[in-house]
Amino acid sequence: MNRISTIIFLLVTICAHAQHSTKLNVVLNDSLDQLQIEQELKYHNTSADELSEIYLLDWANAFSSTETPLAVRFAEDFKNRFQFSSDDRKGETDIALGSYFDDLYTLSRPEGHPDVIKVTFKETIKAGEIRFFKFNYAVTIPDDDFTGYGKNSAGEYSLKYWYLHPAVYSDSEWNIYSHKALNDFLGSPTDFKISLKTPTGFDAISAVKKLSGEAKEDGNYFEFEENHLKEAPLYILKNTERYKTYKVTGADVITDLDDDKLAFEIKMIFINRVAAFLQEKLGERRNRGVLISDRFYRENPVYGLSSLPDFINPYPDGFTYEIKILKALTRKWIEDGIYVNPREDFWMQQSLMVYLMMQYQEQYYPDLKISGKLENIWGLRGFNASQMMFNDQYPLLYLNTARINLDQALDTPSDELIKYNEQLAAPYKGALGLRYLNEYLGDRSLSATLKKLYDPSRSKLIDASYFRNELQSYTTNEVDWFFDEYITSHERMDWKIKRMKKTKDSVTVTIKNKSDVVIPVSLYTLQNDSIVERRFINGIEQDTTVTLSRKRANRIAINYEKLIPEFNQRDNYRTLKGFPSLNRPIEFRLIKDVEDPERSQVFLIPDLQYNLYDGITIGSRFYNGNLLSKPFRYSLKPAYGLGSNKLVGSIGFQYTHPLQDRNERLYQVQYGLSGNTYSYDNDLMYRRATGWLVLSYRPEDLRSNKRQSLRFRNVFVDRDRSPLSEVDEPDYNVFNLSFTHSDPNFRRFFKYDVGAQVSSEFSKATFELEWRKLFKDSRQLNFRFYAGTFLHNNTTRNGNFFSFALDRPTDYLFDFNYYGRSEDSGLFSQQLIIAEGGFKSQLKPAFANQWITTANTSYSIWQWIFAYGDAGFVKNRNDGAQFVYDSGIRLNLLQDYFELYFPVYSTNGWEIGQQNYDQKIRFIVSLDIDTFVGLFTRRWY
Repeated sequence: MNRISTIIFLLVTICAHAQHSTKLNVVLNDSLDQLQIEQELKYHNTSADELSEIYLLDWANAFSSTETPLAVRFAEDFKNRFQFSSDDRKGETDIALGSYFDDLYTLSRPEGHPDVIKVTFKETIKAGEIRFFKFNYAVTIPDDDFTGYGKNSAGEYSLKYWYLHPAVYSDSEWNIYSHKALNDFLGSPTDFKISLKTPTGFDAISAVKKLSGEAKEDGNYFEFEENHLKEAPLYILKNTERYKTYKVTGADVITDLDDDKLAFEIKMIFINRVAAFLQEKLGERRNRGVLISDRFYRENPVYGLSSLPDFINPYPDGFTYEIKILKALTRKWIEDGIYVNPREDFWMQQSLMVYLMMQYQEQYYPDLKISGKLENIWGLRGFNASQMMFNDQYPLLYLNTARINLDQALDTPSDELIKYNEQLAAPYKGALGLRYLNEYLGDRSLSATLKKLYDPSRSKLIDASYFRNELQSYTTNEVDWFFDEYITSHERMDWKIKRMKKTKDSVTVTIKNKSDVVIPVSLYTLQNDSIVERRFINGIEQDTTVTLSRKRANRIAINYEKLIPEFNQRDNYRTLKGFPSLNRPIEFRLIKDVEDPERSQVFLIPDLQYNLYDGITIGSRFYNGNLLSKPFRYSLKPAYGLGSNKLVGSIGFQYTHPLQDRNERLYQVQYGLSGNTYSYDNDLMYRRATGWLVLSYRPEDLRSNKRQSLRFRNVFVDRDRSPLSEVDEPDYNVFNLSFTHSDPNFRRFFKYDVGAQVSSEFSKATFELEWRKLFKDSRQLNFRFYAGTFLHNNTTRNGNFFSFALDRPTDYLFDFNYYGRSEDSGLFSQQLIIAEGGFKSQLKPAFANQWITTANTSYSIWQWIFAYGDAGFVKNRNDGAQFVYDSGIRLNLLQDYFELYFPVYSTNGWEIGQQNYDQKIRFIVSLDIDTFVGLFTRRWY
């Protein structure tokens, strides 16, 4: 593509009003999916500093290669579409870089920011000066598969970051960062004039007010103009009839969000109600025009609830449409009026958005439960989840990460948050904090502060310190705890009633703070489920004693209204009744449910499993786990094998201790005991008992996929003796020590494991390394190396049960999910688990009782078709080391979950031409639900 030269020149230096402005003359070339742009920019230095450079945001160039911060972000989130896309589906900005006008100006891209342009001056721009520039450049539009913006399959264009926008200079610093698909563009407020020419057949809609549109012989012409905008999204469509305009309180809402079952007048009522609510809570907009597209909504949707199909949607008519409008319009109202750095101060806009949604819900749907109309249906109404109020979803979803020790402080920049926290947990935690702050203050000081924060005409960034100062000016109550503790800490919030002393008229309660977070806590006296008294107790650092009146009360509780998303509420209740009343009565419930902190719950769920020898096993699982993880978990799974006619099952106890000091890489300690018994062959049972301790390590950067673990375990196995295969010691005890390091990124997968096993009859050491690399041409190379050696081995008289296996490990520790672990022939013997030697062909010698070294490789030929090869040495006692190899075709349909291997050539010769070739084909199939869940949740955690 021919480069279009860039002309930059100084027209004039004058003083004028404090506002940047830009004029864009844009021509769409739909045959090239390209915008030809002539841009005039008036830059006004409104700071007190002399500027030797300015920065322009060029986020369209973020799609220019697979090495940009955006592409790296895609890879970190295991999104492969961009990596595998051809160059003509990507995008770029074609603008000449270098020096102009006798080196008065230089255009360059800052290191690490390929989507930012740096304009360096020979003569500085003094405070108050204005300079004019003109740029000629071309923007190639990417496909919309990557971010939702770009060219769609119908040949229409949804454009968000398509031109050069001046960056923000605030407090003597430039606020520049790269596009990472976080919807956090930070542009300086600018006046826009846009002239757009498109081929015939196109119409255009923009957040910039449309002044005119005219069809001519050579194309369609449009004029747009609007002042004080931070961005200018543009939609070039073949049909804009789906966009409707609703003139409501304080805004003209243009949107294609729709519900075919609702009349226009009903939608107008909903939108007007939302707009009026926002105007009341925040204030009036500067610009009446508001563009709310479906794409804009899908950037930050109402997860789960608004995507339910109509035939099971349990909510009142129109509610789904209304909540979509509420989410999108609230977000837009806040983004246009609360001017913060959306990456550094991510929590401010997002938390306020959810907080206002919660207030709207309480005002207009105070009795709506999260289950909607399903709350009274038999079979569902008994679940705690069905009785949750709609706003109860927010603490539940936040606690999901707190319970697994992945909570992050609210003031964490958005690009450092794991996806779950960025999309759900952080905004919800922030909103709950604002609600608690409002309850604690007990007046309208927070409401008044939010109106002060909202200023659509503001041109200077604000931050949390501004919020804090404004709030403190409206109240005499202490608010430092919110900004110094709640916002800045990732540590869990947890209290308990440590002890209680009753008298006839009063009760003295000792409250223990189980965390290092010092914020007010609410203490209640209750009469059954009714609140008698609520009191906020400030500054509980350790143990604090409080005396309350017992009048009409028969219970006391901490955080009874669940205003704070507390880590563990199960120790928050005490009864004032005499014996035999329990603080938390035992309750049995069918199927997993939301936790009820007032009861000790035991869950029961049907359990079905399968292996070749027991057949289908039918049983029940008794456990204490609910929808949220908890430190101590137990599970009891008795079952009956329909094939073996035997009682089988398992039992397990596990405790997880999270470590919340993120300066230490050790983030979790787990230990537990387990036991299970199943058939390992026809009419032969095994019984395994295991005790383990696992130290888990994770970097301070939680977005990093790096993990390390040090695992200690002891495995005892007792097996029924087989009359066909007598062994001297069918029972054995093995101590296993292993260290694992893994970094499973999309582009590059790296993992190694160092291990040792010690038993009375043998000891061995092993090393395993796995490496995968995805290249720029979308081809993938896989490499695995395995080495194992016996330190001593007295088991050779028992055959090869404890030996290293070349292609099918014996799995004497019963770690692998074999469907037919003792099969030597038939379909189940062809199941492949990549372990030990990792070969696919069944070669001789199949085992090594002294040492083994193997290498396994594969390389993609086309998409999911790979060529593979294995090679290695097998050493047995009294024999020399033997070299073995195999090769073939691998169908990588879903890596590590569903794969097929077709042998071609090996030590055995040309296998593809030998008899019974169908019995040589190997397969990987995972039926473990946790394995499949991990495939989809890996990009969220």
